Amino acid sequence: MLDLFNSEEFVIFTTREFANQGGMTMSAATKRLARLSEKRQLTKITKGIWANVAHPYFHPLSCVPYLLGKEQGYVSFLTALHLHGVLSQIPKTIQIATTGRGRVLDSPVSKFEFFQIKPELMREGADWSESQLPYLIASPEKALLDTLYLSTRKNRRFARLPELDLDTSGFQQRTFKRLMEQLPIPSRVLSAMHSRWALLRRNSSGAN
Repeated sequence: MLDLFNSEEFVIFTTREFANQGGMTMSAATKRLARLSEKRQLTKITKGIWANVAHPYFHPLSCVPYLLGKEQGYVSFLTALHLHGVLSQIPKTIQIATTGRGRVLDSPVSKFEFFQIKPELMREGADWSESQLPYLIASPEKALLDTLYLSTRKNRRFARLPELDLDTSGFQQRTFKRLMEQLPIPSRVLSAMHSRWALLRRNSSGAN
């Protein structure tokens, strides 16, 4: 059984995948996985999702496709900006754009924060990571776009941002502006995003 969890297919997996592999019922699979978790041979990420965190391929970010399930989504916001080198500060949560409901999952491996984004805002700007267990991640330009978009919402999330490196990190301002102009959003929202972008440019490192 432990040899199974050393394979690439069972680094992160669902109860159903385990049941199908072992030819057992969901109830039997759940009980067996729970016992392995109690022995600390597996970690329960959340209901129905398990991981072998000792496997060299494991990373909390690779849990994201499993946590999204049938929802559209990708790693974005401050998490993606940090991974791309635009933000030096390490975010306290893994932040995810999703077409599902907004929510927070405080799991044993990390705290995941899901922000609801309209499907029409997800048409471009995300690609699969180059990790052993890939996950979708926004480009630095799309991550900032998502961040500024949410900052215009009623709850004003991301109203204050840490210092961003928009000049030496490889951030493509032309790409960012093109993506922003293509957003299917009301003009007042676009205007607010333009204002925030102008402020960021003035405050970014290397700006004149």
